[in-house]
Amino acid sequence: MKRQRITIIILTVLLILVPSSAFACSTPVFRYALERWAADYYEAVFIHRGPLTQDEKQLLDKLRQEGSEEGPFLNLRVLEMDITTSTEEKVKTLLMSEKFPETLPVLVLWYPWQKGRTPPIWKGRLTPSTVKAFLQSPVRQKLAEYLTEGQTAVWIFFESGNAAKDKAALGLLEKELETATQELKDEAESMPDELAGPELKYEFSILPVSRSDPNESVLLSLLLNSEPDLDEYSGEPVIFPVFGRGRALYALIGEGINTDNIREAVAFVVGPCGCEIKMMNPGVDLLMAANWDAAAMQFYEEFYETYNEVPALTGVMPEAPTAKLDTESKAVENTLSSDVLESDSTQALAADEQAPTVEVKKQKILGLGLMGTTGLMLAIIILAAILGTVALSPRRKGQL
Repeated sequence: MKRQRITIIILTVLLILVPSSAFACSTPVFRYALERWAADYYEAVFIHRGPLTQDEKQLLDKLRQEGSEEGPFLNLRVLEMDITTSTEEKVKTLLMSEKFPETLPVLVLWYPWQKGRTPPIWKGRLTPSTVKAFLQSPVRQKLAEYLTEGQTAVWIFFESGNAAKDKAALGLLEKELETATQELKDEAESMPDELAGPELKYEFSILPVSRSDPNESVLLSLLLNSEPDLDEYSGEPVIFPVFGRGRALYALIGEGINTDNIREAVAFVVGPCGCEIKMMNPGVDLLMAANWDAAAMQFYEEFYETYNEVPALTGVMPEAPTAKLDTESKAVENTLSSDVLESDSTQALAADEQAPTVEVKKQKILGLGLMGTTGLMLAIIILAAILGTVALSPRRKGQL
């Protein structure tokens, strides 16, 4: 059994054990991820010998986006390591390699939370073209555009180079996504108005990528190193559904690009957010520069602008003689005097003193009280984390 299936089973168990009063989240995963899951930061280290040159300082500042008018939106932290104040052993330990870098300076990159725990996923020189590739690429720019517009998911399609295989896989993907889109729209239209929230855009896009495209070398490294042994399938098409703030789900490869696996991925991203803890959900964040917070805020601004358009109030009885009521109201206003106002104020104060006291009782959840429920939730989360850790790595390589 694969880790992804185990994770989904764990999430289902959590939903059964903990009712909506404890885990109340009916928001679809893709929208919750866009609103709440901050993108994890990649970690890079610039290993050099001696003081930095002026050009190196400028390139590192640009990579960190220091002083950028657009803001530091790239989810990347960059550190420096001067080997004149360190040792070769520390460098080897950091890189998890028996060999010292052949050329210096060198820039190395790790997945989030992996620096010093796994070998780097990318190594190269610090050049203007490197910085440009890290900051953005045509496909990642389009990906960010689609996601910030509210699309459900964007499918990155790595071509195999075999025209027949690519055409078959792409055709199947297009067909399944078209079917899923129509089903989701029909379901949304049948939902009662009182349950409506911020508008959800059930829409999918596909972004084909050639493995030989030099502009997408960073994207290739990010995705094709996200699971073990993906480099063994260079002759097969590979698909990654991406949702939220650029979070890539597991890969679908070769014969694994089939109806069941595509629908399973769609079901996950549009399903209710059963677990609000990001680390307990599958996927890896991509290195992207995008203003995700502004995009999420825009959806809610549009929703509340629509929500606040309250219709004009009307009488309970439409046939009531409103003209007569208006005349009588004006007559009453003209008869009011300062004595009457003072009398009304006195009566209002007396009424306030006699107002009944409303007793507020603390609500218990699951009959356990707040502390008991919190303990139960923590225990379930810890159990799920342990099960997810011991499971196998997620793959979809034609094995069902």
